[in-house]
Amino acid sequence: MCDIRTLCRKNQAHISHCANCQTVYIWHNNLVLNFTPQDFQLFYETLEHQHFHDCSMIFPDGEERVVVHSPCRDISFTFTQPEWRDMKDAMSEAILLQQVYELIR
Repeated sequence: MCDIRTLCRKNQAHISHCANCQTVYIWHNNLVLNFTPQDFQLFYETLEHQHFHDCSMIFPDGEERVVVHSPCRDISFTFTQPEWRDMKDAMSEAILLQQVYELIR
């Protein structure tokens, strides 16, 4: 049975992991993505190399957003600039907390 622990929460960005199986979950609005710890690290590194204004576009509602493909190519996140900052900050904090939990294990 999973023992879900929150690693970080920043507004709509919520990142948690299972203390038993180590699955990492990214919850954002109505999406939940599951990652192995290694895949989460790779996804984090990918986001860290992207800059909002380099890859953002104006959506039909007039809002500027960035599109981020998930590991499943059929599913993509879209983030406004504040959501983008929240997600990147949350992932960064989650990585650090994962490292702390790993030291404790």
